[in-house]
Amino acid sequence: MQRRGFVHRRARVRLNIVKVTGVSTPTRPFKENEDWLGSGPDMVVVLDGCGVGDALAADVDRRCVHGLPWYVKTLGTALLRSGADRATPLPDALATAIADTASAHRGRCDLRHPATPASTVVVLRQNREAVEYLVLSDSVLVVDDGGEEPMVLTDDRLNRLNLTPYGEAAPGSAEFVEISRRRADELARARNRPDGFPIAAADPKAAYRALTGHLGRGRVRRALLATDGATRLVELFGKMTWLGLLNLAETRGPEEVIARTRSVEESDPDSSKWRRGKVHDDATVAFCQF
Repeated sequence: MQRRGFVHRRARVRLNIVKVTGVSTPTRPFKENEDWLGSGPDMVVVLDGCGVGDALAADVDRRCVHGLPWYVKTLGTALLRSGADRATPLPDALATAIADTASAHRGRCDLRHPATPASTVVVLRQNREAVEYLVLSDSVLVVDDGGEEPMVLTDDRLNRLNLTPYGEAAPGSAEFVEISRRRADELARARNRPDGFPIAAADPKAAYRALTGHLGRGRVRRALLATDGATRLVELFGKMTWLGLLNLAETRGPEEVIARTRSVEESDPDSSKWRRGKVHDDATVAFCQF
């Protein structure tokens, strides 16, 4: 974040100047992936569709006929297209992609519904002598800039929310299901609210609340873009540091990051040791070598 079939549906990509290796896997074999990984010339995009916990997997109404896999694929493709012009600032490119994706619903879906399909966004783009980045919501960008520890860029506004705690509710119990439903409603209501957190959904203005910036080309040695399903080894399980995760992706490949994550998940199949809404999550890693 075993080797029993979780690492599959691989997506490997290479950029013109930056070498990128990427893997995106769903929670289990043959399930549709709600993450997305794509690339264009000197640009890589990682998306994490905002799903729900296992307890609610079959009980969510987004008022959308398309679903999350369609949304992340459509948004990601639109973002690669709008971001291909390096003169276009990344927030503008994302805003255009969100608007284009909203139009692609073609009036068939209720885009004002709080649970309308949405996604986190991480973008890295090389532009002349700079490396630009955009991070929206809680996916992660890790950058080795030559320091002792890598830079870790993520938007923690979602983590600041005061969601209903699970407390002692046992996973799978009626109480756990009810708390999961309550948390999902709280998250949906907090999307793109001033006191909530920004997310790519149907409102292009969310793009301008993203974390953005650029680094000198000479400063960037390696970078890793990852969804929260692929950062569990650090953020949830405490099995590895960010530097260790970066090194693992470089030496053993993104597949090994996900393989080790699945191994730890399988060691706690009822989420009793590490409380989480999803035993397994879609996981995506893109490793960039400059």
